[in-house]
Amino acid sequence: MVRCKSLMAYTIFNIQNKNAMHCSAFFKRIIIVACCMVMLVKSYAQQIEIDGLLQQLKEHSGNDTTSLKLLIQISKGYQTSNLRSAEGYALQADSLGKKINIDSFTCAALRQLTSVYTWQYKTTEALKKAFTLLEYAEKINSPYYLREAYLSIAYVYEIENDWNKALINTNKALKYVDQTVESPERGFIYDYLGTEYFGVGKIKEGENYLRMGRKMLLNDPASKAHLGDLEINFAKLFGATNRLDSSVFHFTEAINIFTQLEQPYQLADVYQQMGDMYESFKLHAQAKGCYEKTISNYKKGDISEPDYALALLGLGAVALAEKDYKKASEIFHSEFEKIKAAKILDPQLKYLRYMAEVDSVLGNYQEAYAHLKYYTTLYDSSYNYKTNKGLQRSQVEEQVKEKEAENKRLQDEQMKNNYLLGALVFVFVLICFFLFFLYRQKTAALKTSRELQLFTAEKNKELAIINGVKDKLISMIAHDVRSPLTSLQSTLYLTREKIMNEEEFTQLSLLLDNDIGHLMSMLDNTLLWAREQISDLKIHKQIFNLHTCAADVINMHHQLIQDKQLLVQNLIPANLMVKTDKQIILTVFRNLLSNAIKFTPSGKTITIQSTAGENKITVSFKDEGSGIDADIMEKINNREFISTRGTNNEKGTGLGLMFTFDLLSKMGETIHINTAPQKGTEIIFSISTEHLTTV
Repeated sequence: MVRCKSLMAYTIFNIQNKNAMHCSAFFKRIIIVACCMVMLVKSYAQQIEIDGLLQQLKEHSGNDTTSLKLLIQISKGYQTSNLRSAEGYALQADSLGKKINIDSFTCAALRQLTSVYTWQYKTTEALKKAFTLLEYAEKINSPYYLREAYLSIAYVYEIENDWNKALINTNKALKYVDQTVESPERGFIYDYLGTEYFGVGKIKEGENYLRMGRKMLLNDPASKAHLGDLEINFAKLFGATNRLDSSVFHFTEAINIFTQLEQPYQLADVYQQMGDMYESFKLHAQAKGCYEKTISNYKKGDISEPDYALALLGLGAVALAEKDYKKASEIFHSEFEKIKAAKILDPQLKYLRYMAEVDSVLGNYQEAYAHLKYYTTLYDSSYNYKTNKGLQRSQVEEQVKEKEAENKRLQDEQMKNNYLLGALVFVFVLICFFLFFLYRQKTAALKTSRELQLFTAEKNKELAIINGVKDKLISMIAHDVRSPLTSLQSTLYLTREKIMNEEEFTQLSLLLDNDIGHLMSMLDNTLLWAREQISDLKIHKQIFNLHTCAADVINMHHQLIQDKQLLVQNLIPANLMVKTDKQIILTVFRNLLSNAIKFTPSGKTITIQSTAGENKITVSFKDEGSGIDADIMEKINNREFISTRGTNNEKGTGLGLMFTFDLLSKMGETIHINTAPQKGTEIIFSISTEHLTTV
């Protein structure tokens, strides 16, 4: 499709060559008029789009990012048809970007203004803005704007034919493009590289890059304008290497692209360069056709007089080559003042050279001499101008270098400050850590001291209690042990001296037997309690029959039960097995039954029973005794050492119940007492068991 369009465009150009033309002049005019009408319609549509953006800008109040975006879009719209308007709106966008002070939007405004300045060949201004864009892009670390900044700088150097610097900056831009895929961004940069390698004389490298770039841009509709620029560069390369057909093909491709994009300025530029190419091959008719199309496209926009004069310069050169001296003289002399007023040096030199040549041919020697003299003066001025412009660029570059050096110095200084700050922070953190460590040590020491104080106080309290128990125990032992022994000694003396008879001995022996039984019970509890206080109690679990255990304890107290005529009921199931410490349970049973017997009046009942629960058994000893007074109960709850006499004035050690509480507590069991005066007492405790079975 693209190839067909190119051939058709090439045919239209050949119509203008009298030697190649085989159709009528009328048909030629019809084709030209039709093309012009199409371009006018597209230009009108483009102006409508710009008017719409202007209306949005007018309706939108406030200096914000929306206004800035609209200004940039309007500038881009005008850039292909009215460079003065494009510059004006780009300057407004740049000013607004500084006020908004958002770096990304500032970059967008700077990029557009740089582009407009480049199109206007204001290279010094463009270079300044491009370096400013680079500074902002580095600040926000934007790969996109970094790439655009380096490409803008490279393009300015291309315009000034400083190809080495252009190549350096384009290679910098290439770093910010993904190298793993064939993307349009790589295509843009390859276009630049191809042109720049061509500029430094490396034709083969330039052609390779242009081919790779063209391949990447061909299938991207959004890259049409860039593809058009690449086609122009391709055409110029082929023209410079005497490959005319290839040059014409790529110029035609560029014409088709910019026609579709409705960009008359770009079209005029293509035709101008294509005309220059034809003129270099001395194909004057084809060159003339291109120059006429240049003028035709310039007329569609707000063309400046210098641009129009530059386009006519090509027609004047063609007329001179065709020896139409009168027409050439008319063009050169009528348009020179416009070029002179614009102070564009290179075209002025061309005009002066052509005017001197045509005036010399026409016999106007005085005018020809004046033109040559002015040419010499202007050439010197041109040299000075280029030198000054080069100096201006050098100044811009020097300013950029100075700024970069200053920035680097500031960065180094900032880095040193950061290192210093980091060191200070590290020292501060170290000091804080050290102080925190000291605080922790002090806190731990204080905590340990308080814990030690509490521990000491608790131990002192326990020691006081133990000392009290010890004193009571010694007093009790001194009294309760001495009394039976004294009675036994007296009885033995009376018996030995045969003072008492057998009947009296029998009665006295019953009392002695009761006292000795009480003494043995007291000694057992005392020894067990002492062992428990001195060393840790070892728990030895075993499986045994709980009913049998209760029966053994009952048999142990058989004489006491019979003497008081008590009924002791063992209601624990005969086949109930438990797994716990048997000796501890026997001691608990013995103490609880002994207490129940002691405080139960003659003829009453004592009941031992059990209730099975989940993973535990509840055992109770219930008597029909006198109950426990409130003050005694309070002492029991406080684990105080007490000793009271039973219903028949039986003596007690006071150790039994307290020792029972301690043993059950060490086994992790619970115990509590239900009692009321004259209503009896029930002591309930638990036995945890891993295996709750019956056999």
